[in-house]
Amino acid sequence: MIQSLRIVSGTGYKRTIVFALLLLCLGLMACLSLAVGVEPISLKNLWTSGAQETELFLISRIPRTITLILTGAGLSISGVILQQLSQNKFISPTTSGTLDSAKLGILFGLLFFPQAGMLTKLICAVVFCFMLTAVFTVSISHIVKRNLVLIPVLGVMYGYILNALTNVVGVQFNIIQNMESWMVGNFARTLKGQYEVIYLLIPLFIVCYLYAHRFTIVGLGRDFTTNVGISYRGVVNVGIMLTSITVSTTVLTVGAIPFIDLVIPNLVSLLHGDNVHKNLPFTACYGAITLLVCDIIGRLIIFPYEMPSSMIVGSLGALVFLLMLIKKGR
Repeated sequence: MIQSLRIVSGTGYKRTIVFALLLLCLGLMACLSLAVGVEPISLKNLWTSGAQETELFLISRIPRTITLILTGAGLSISGVILQQLSQNKFISPTTSGTLDSAKLGILFGLLFFPQAGMLTKLICAVVFCFMLTAVFTVSISHIVKRNLVLIPVLGVMYGYILNALTNVVGVQFNIIQNMESWMVGNFARTLKGQYEVIYLLIPLFIVCYLYAHRFTIVGLGRDFTTNVGISYRGVVNVGIMLTSITVSTTVLTVGAIPFIDLVIPNLVSLLHGDNVHKNLPFTACYGAITLLVCDIIGRLIIFPYEMPSSMIVGSLGALVFLLMLIKKGR
């Protein structure tokens, strides 16, 4: 008994140290993100009222860094939720059509409510995300245990169909160019007064943490969930809704960021196990750090110009996804 308690205590102590190091790394990456840019910022002039450096810091650098952190954490948590609901480590908003559903919802918001504000577009995106993601989740439920590799491939195909439908409608109404310009995941346009909707993710993180135990139980299957007295369909609906709001908010704010919602949950599962409640803070930190690093690389690789963060994340994420499929196929 004493030896078991020591093991548990040691494990908890180790997790605390790892989490503290992650927070330290997150803080360092956030400071580096604030410092990197075309215009140099002097710490001496930063606190001077009315200085150009102060205005640049408040209008651009701080909003961009906050958006990077919340987006990386939100998409990673969304990936965990979908993987638990589908019982498949290869499912994420990227490989289940959720990102493309948000694009389609925003398109219809632009068509039917052209003068509406961001809230109306967000509602449209959430509705489309919820309905189309639920359709995919229900459709693949009967083959979830038959072929784990086939499901994400079908999800990618499903996403391409939705994306093609979005492009067809956009071309017909001559708004495809406007859509593509801000659908690419790019944080360069994250400015004060245009990014505040991203704060909606903070209460969603709290709800996700409160439901984490239920998501873990749902990942064990419908029969087990029902036997312990939890509504399987209710938890699935909550999970899909949380994912839909998170993905829609990030797409509306910065555009589509692919594959981070797939790679980070698998990395956390490999390093820390499958307990969603315990791993959720780790998942958020890993996702935020990864997106910060990719954004910094995008800003420095062709300095003083910059590459969209989605290109860096998508390239690395697609490679990791391919390696995962090959390994699982073997």
